[in-house]
Amino acid sequence: MSDAASPVPAAEPPISPVSAVVGTFANPSETFRRLVARPTWWLPFLLSLVLGTLTYAVASPKIDLEGTMRESIEKSGRSVPAGTVERQVAFMQKWSAVVTAGVFVFLTGAFFFVALILWGAAKMMGADARYSQLLAIWAHSGLPSAIGSLVAIPLFLRLPDGSLTQTAAQNVVASNLGAFLDDSAPAALRAFGSSIDIFSFAVLFLLVLGFRRLPGLSKGAATAIPIVLWALYVAGKVAWRAVMG
Repeated sequence: MSDAASPVPAAEPPISPVSAVVGTFANPSETFRRLVARPTWWLPFLLSLVLGTLTYAVASPKIDLEGTMRESIEKSGRSVPAGTVERQVAFMQKWSAVVTAGVFVFLTGAFFFVALILWGAAKMMGADARYSQLLAIWAHSGLPSAIGSLVAIPLFLRLPDGSLTQTAAQNVVASNLGAFLDDSAPAALRAFGSSIDIFSFAVLFLLVLGFRRLPGLSKGAATAIPIVLWALYVAGKVAWRAVMG
C-alpha cells in the first residue's frame, strides 16, 4: 500500500474584473461565490460612476430649470423675491461643470457609504464578512443601474434643450410605475411609483444572491437584509416627498 500523500488541490484563482462583470449577468450565483472568496470591485464601480455622471451631464441641459423651479415654488405655496429664480438659473448654468463634478463626488461617496451600511447590517446578522466583500457585492449588484444609464443617454440626446421638467426627466426611461402616473398625482405617490422599477428590482435580486454567498449568514437573513434596507429607503423617500410636496 502506498504511503504517498494525496495531492492538495490548487487554490482557485481570483476572478478577473471583466469576467466578474460578464458573470454578474451570465452566471450571477457562481460569480458572487468567487467574488466573496476573492473580492474585486473597481471595474463595476468605475462603469457605474462614469455612466451616472455622463447621464447627468447629458440630461441637465434638457431640463427647463426656470420652469421646474417656478413649479416647485407654486406647489409649496412659498413666495420669493422678484428675480430670485432667474438668478438661481443663471448661477446653475454658469457653474454647470462644477455641479457635474459635484455629482461625480456625490456618487463616489454614496457608493462607499451604502457598502458600509450593507457591511454593518450583514455583521449585525452574524455574517463573517469583510468590507471589501460588500464592496464587491454592491458594485456588481449595481450594474443593472448602469444598464439603465446606457438606455437613458441616447433618449436624452434626442430631446431638445429645456424641454423637460425635473419630474419628466426622471421618467424618460419608462422603467417604473411613476412614469405612468399623471403629473397631478400626489408627490408621495409618484415617489413610491418611481421605486417600483425594473432596474431597482434587478439590483435587489443580485444583492440577495450576493448576500447568500456570505459565510455565517442564513438564507433568511441574506434575503431579508437587502429587502428591508430597500423598503426603508423607499419609505424615507416617500415621506420626504409627502412633506416637501
